[in-house]
Amino acid sequence: QDVYFVANPNMDSGATAPNLEDYITSNGAIAGTNAGGFQDDGGTGNGGVAWGIVIHDGKLIHGSLSDYTSVVGINSENKLIVGNMSAQTALDYGIRDAVTFGPILLNNYSVVYKSGDGGQAQLNPRTAIGQRADGTFLLLVIDGRGPTSFGAKYEDIIGIMQYYDAQTAACLDGGNSSAMMYNNEYVNDTVSMYGSRHLPTAVIVKGGN
Repeated sequence: QDVYFVANPNMDSGATAPNLEDYITSNGAIAGTNAGGFQDDGGTGNGGVAWGIVIHDGKLIHGSLSDYTSVVGINSENKLIVGNMSAQTALDYGIRDAVTFGPILLNNYSVVYKSGDGGQAQLNPRTAIGQRADGTFLLLVIDGRGPTSFGAKYEDIIGIMQYYDAQTAACLDGGNSSAMMYNNEYVNDTVSMYGSRHLPTAVIVKGGN
């Protein structure tokens, strides 16, 4: 399977961004999750303005080259690259697509998360991405703030990623934004009764050989 970060085609225009279903449909994908964070004043953000940086197809489409932030990206060799770095460094590393979020959890099998990283350490809905040494991507969404699941802490995500032998892992935007779709259906219970929010970026999975 091929995994990509995709971005709002109208980034920074003020226009409402697509939701997860729109991203999956327009890119001919079979599955996907939400990705990077976005400005969400009053909880009514339309996904039009991303947090930090966004790199798409090897080009910086949001943020500035000097912006130093928590980067979650995929390079041209389909390797997950995570870490705190500038947008220029991310481009120098050959990162093809990237978003800003975190905290970074695992790098080369080592736990790099430290208590306090990322804030919001209490139970919450979570979205995360990881990759095993053989290149297999791991996508995780955990429900929260509901009767069937209170959510997860960062340590819980680390434990799950380690169980599935992740070499690298990081959190993506959680909370109200956490959503996963597969074969045209939501496979998690989103906080919103209307499904996915409007998102500046998403992770999509295209069918591979």
